Amino acid sequence: MVTYGWASLLDLPSLEQIEKDCFTTEAFPRRLIKNLLMNPKSIVIKATLPTRKIIGNIIGVIQRVGDESVGRIFSLCVLAEYQKKGFATKLVRLIEEEFVLRGVKRIKLEVHADNITAQQFYKRLCYSMSTIVLPGFYSDGTDALVMIKGLP
Repeated sequence: MVTYGWASLLDLPSLEQIEKDCFTTEAFPRRLIKNLLMNPKSIVIKATLPTRKIIGNIIGVIQRVGDESVGRIFSLCVLAEYQKKGFATKLVRLIEEEFVLRGVKRIKLEVHADNITAQQFYKRLCYSMSTIVLPGFYSDGTDALVMIKGLP
């Protein structure tokens, strides 16, 4: 049985390794993960096995855009052997709930232009493709597409 909860600085080594396992060229460095864990505007939720092994996490932050609070999903990662089992969906739902509790009305995220699987995943969760394209966003020069979702 997988449990979900807030990640802490004690989880830093595991979160860093998960980033490296999921994103070989785009993994967040340890320092950034640490800063996000310490930032009160950040949300870091982990999925943990009974053995205390972290199998996935989601990282988001609340940003002010004019007079609006916007949630941004920075990273979603589930280890390969645990994918396609609903853990990523649960992590997204949990961060959405937390965004709502913090007054966020809209979520945005960037997705690799070539990552059709991720785009379809977010579309199933009612995210829509915006018209915004971020040229050369990723280190390999690939564009990012911005997806958005309104919240109640």
